Amino acid sequence: MTGDGQVRLRQQVPEGVRDRLPGEGYRLREVTDRLLELFRRWGYREVVTPAFEFLEAAVAGEASRPEDCYRFFDRRGRTLALRPDMTAAVARLAATRLAGEPLPLRLSYWGPVFRRREERAGALHEIWQAGVEQVGLAGGSADAELVALACEALAEAGLEGFQVSVGHVAFLEGVLEEAGVTPAQGAAIREALAARDLVAFEAVAREAPGAELLLAVAEFRGSAQEAAARFGHLANPRIARALGELQAVFALLEAYGVAERVSLDLALVRSFGYYTGVVFEGYAPGVGAPVLGGGRYDGLLAAFAGDGRPLPAVGFAVDLDRVLTALGRQGQPPAEPALDLLLVPEPGAEGQALAQAREFRRAGLAVEVELERRTPEERAAYVKARQVREVRTVAADSRGCGQPARRIPPRPPGVVSIH
Repeated sequence: MTGDGQVRLRQQVPEGVRDRLPGEGYRLREVTDRLLELFRRWGYREVVTPAFEFLEAAVAGEASRPEDCYRFFDRRGRTLALRPDMTAAVARLAATRLAGEPLPLRLSYWGPVFRRREERAGALHEIWQAGVEQVGLAGGSADAELVALACEALAEAGLEGFQVSVGHVAFLEGVLEEAGVTPAQGAAIREALAARDLVAFEAVAREAPGAELLLAVAEFRGSAQEAAARFGHLANPRIARALGELQAVFALLEAYGVAERVSLDLALVRSFGYYTGVVFEGYAPGVGAPVLGGGRYDGLLAAFAGDGRPLPAVGFAVDLDRVLTALGRQGQPPAEPALDLLLVPEPGAEGQALAQAREFRRAGLAVEVELERRTPEERAAYVKARQVREVRTVAADSRGCGQPARRIPPRPPGVVSIH
């Protein structure tokens, strides 16, 4: 092995990925399990897609750019890519393997996606997500269900003070046409709005013929009804359609009980190119990027369907790492689960201790058997580090296999009972 290779072996991990320590791994699984259970209660069935796809599938519908994908070749020379986005993968599955199922399809998922990002501190290229996709329903009722479920998901994850912003792709596209921007100006405006760079946005917007309209849209704060009153006179048909769909969504959010968590953002832009209608993002205090994002993408499934037939679809993904960051900043840092019981066998009692551990584990307890002798000081340090709730000494004459297992009453971590 070369010197460079030996150096890399001693390094932590490549840029853009990270290890998860036991407490972090436990918290990731805990939040994921809560979200998947919530999705199940809303009728969404879990699917699992491959970690890599053909490059053409990974970038279908402008899901991602080829240069943003981690690419490699199979033995036949075909270009593959680690999945950069879960929506495109689920859309492929829905349009092919699930094409014969009755609509609508409600599907959920979790796992990592992989994207090449700008080299900056803390930017992860392996992004863990949990999300849902609804296929086969169009209109405000379907959009409202997803926005409401997004709110429920952030609440279920334990976040406090979160907010979900809702916009519409067609509204902004209609405004850009109405304002007379050039294609280059439109691209720059979308890029600035997606990055929340208002300085860059204003610099480009003020050069457009309809600068006043562009600035008014970016600065607008109000309800969907107020937006219709403010911009409904504009002639572009996209604008009228979008305002009508937004009003339909917001009218239903009251019934879902989440209206106070949702606000209108007419300048909202998502970075993926496949969105066609309502889009939304979720934000949490202390995190400078969305913790959730999604929207309607009615053209994506046509790329995978054998007959090229489009199907309406809408979905969202939760960025689990950003959720965990938000939880830590609101006073919920990762915490390793406590160990219920540590069995310490006396000489000659190892068999009895192992048999007892088996029975206690069957009863649902987390149990370890001390496999090597520790000094009292070493054991006390281990008990504190592992937050052991109870320590039991197993004598050589203790009853072994077949001893009834009892549920040990939970104790706060650090409270130790020794028998």
